[in-house]
Amino acid sequence: MTAQQNLTDNGTGPRRRCATYPRRGASQGFTLMEALIGLFILTLITAAIFSQLNQVQKASASEATKIDLTQQAREFVDQTVRDLHMTGYPRPDMYSPPLPLSNHLVAAGLVRVSPTEILLEGDVETSGIVDSVDIQYVAADPNDPNCPCIRRTETAKADADPLAQAPGPNSISTQVEQVMPPGVGPGQSGENLFTFFDKNGNQVPVAGGLDLTNSQIKSIQTVKINLNLLSPSLDPATRLPQRIALSVTGNLNNN
Repeated sequence: MTAQQNLTDNGTGPRRRCATYPRRGASQGFTLMEALIGLFILTLITAAIFSQLNQVQKASASEATKIDLTQQAREFVDQTVRDLHMTGYPRPDMYSPPLPLSNHLVAAGLVRVSPTEILLEGDVETSGIVDSVDIQYVAADPNDPNCPCIRRTETAKADADPLAQAPGPNSISTQVEQVMPPGVGPGQSGENLFTFFDKNGNQVPVAGGLDLTNSQIKSIQTVKINLNLLSPSLDPATRLPQRIALSVTGNLNNN
């Protein structure tokens, strides 16, 4: 044996050196740095999940608003088309002798038109009562913060000149809100609210407005309605207000 192997305590025998080994199964745990890294990764994953949920909620709310505006736009144009179809009924010559246009029993048809207004007369409710219907774009109203809007006012016709009809206590008024200003200037929709055509499809110029004092108004047979609405909520992708555009045509049935 070597000297290292023969070390004795008291000469009675060799003393063996005992090696120290770690206990098996002892828990090592995580270091503080490892715990912080895990927490950071968990935070990133949670933030990404909630960000996606937020985008889904915004998209859902935006689509709901868009659907509501589209429904309003559809109801407006459908009502306008029905009004146009009944314009000029009943005619003066349907009575014997013919009645004047100032009589409440007859409809004068189109009374006044412009790119932003239609004033007409007709039995729009098919109730036997002639109504004066004014459909116009209202840029601003101090009594209505929801404008700009398109307002439709329906009033039973009185015995008076068609141009002198005024809303009464029994008038019915409805409107479409969130309207994009019609026209071709900056900040406008790029088209007129109303465009008018004769029976041959030629556009009838009404830039300065036409009324019953101008015989050219009688040449109008078709009206194109261009409605543009802006959603108050932003599109989640573009971060811009959503635009709802709807165009329809309505024919006058006054021949």
